[in-house]
Amino acid sequence: MIKQPKASDRRRPLMMVSGALIIFFTGFPHVWSIYQPYVMEKAGWSQGQASMCFYLALAAFVFGNIIGGRMQDNGNPKKVVWIGGGIFSAGVLLSAFFILPSPMLFYITYGVLQGFGQGMVYTTIIATAQKWFADRPGFASGIIVTANGLCGFFMASVSRFLLSKGGPQAALFLIGMVIAAAWVLSAAFYALPEGISGDDSGNAGEEAKQKQYTSSEMIHTKKFYYLLLTMLFGLLPYFLVSPVSQSHQISLGIPESVAVCAVMFGSVMNAGTRLVLPSLADKIGRISCIKVVLIVAVAVMAVLGIFHSYAVTVAIVLIYGCYGGIMGSFPSVTSSIFGIRHTGENYGYVMLGIVIATLTAPGITGLFLANGHGMHIVFGTGVLFAAAALGCLLLLEREIKSENMKM
Repeated sequence: MIKQPKASDRRRPLMMVSGALIIFFTGFPHVWSIYQPYVMEKAGWSQGQASMCFYLALAAFVFGNIIGGRMQDNGNPKKVVWIGGGIFSAGVLLSAFFILPSPMLFYITYGVLQGFGQGMVYTTIIATAQKWFADRPGFASGIIVTANGLCGFFMASVSRFLLSKGGPQAALFLIGMVIAAAWVLSAAFYALPEGISGDDSGNAGEEAKQKQYTSSEMIHTKKFYYLLLTMLFGLLPYFLVSPVSQSHQISLGIPESVAVCAVMFGSVMNAGTRLVLPSLADKIGRISCIKVVLIVAVAVMAVLGIFHSYAVTVAIVLIYGCYGGIMGSFPSVTSSIFGIRHTGENYGYVMLGIVIATLTAPGITGLFLANGHGMHIVFGTGVLFAAAALGCLLLLEREIKSENMKM
């Protein structure tokens, strides 16, 4: 087992807490659905115009991961945290002043600036956490992405209160100020382990054993595409379920209070699996853990398509857990396959699967419903996607084993 220097041991908790503080707020776009009706009423936007804010923030987030990852892998990652956090904070603060009849400026501030800045911070903090915990990279990345997952659970009630009292402009400005404070505190306490530079792998012994792929090298391997497709197909079931998780239960006669609780418990399950599964993977294997998640996803989507009882409620909670398991596991999976030296930028490219899944899911649901098919067909498609993800993961495992046999 890799041993950390004692001085580093003392500073690791401080780095994790300060990093998790700013990462918590990178989940802010996921509460956009709460802001959306208030912004639509204030600015007079259509549903489509308002929904675009979420998609732009998500797309910009992935590209922020790629650019921020490249910057931190090749330079001073602390500068990336300062720059990315500044862009993130400015995006939210400025958006409070651009709730206008034309959404273009809001798209730039809330969508592009916020998402891009978040991505820069997200990838840098995750990569740094894995360097501090070189002996437990799954645990480290799990802690960080758990903070991201908890944002929706806590910020939902805070946002509702602020929106009801002061409207969307006041809410965005106040949240932006809190984000700015979290950014400054996180950047001030940010540090790499002693003796490790921004472009260091974090462990010379491990680097000697494992090839440290650059992004250009990574995208020329089959492993990258198997991993990307596993993420894409693995996330699609969640994106098919999440927008209708409450309304579908109510349509089946399940009480609204139960439906709301399912979403709340789903958020807890999402956060919990982000922490537990990567930590477990450090001991029993990352591929094995993701296999279990995808098998559960296949079963859960089948339940959603067949049953009309409280089994649906349980299935919805579990699909949130599957989403958290994938999001929590993939940072450490990426670094375990392609090395930790360039993991910031590399994971950014793997996260393109999130963008494709997010943009594809609404079209799939809309296509089936527009042609008179029910939600059971949509969920049935989710079974196929989860099975496809499992197939891609098995191909990835076979490719890794084949390479190891050649070494």
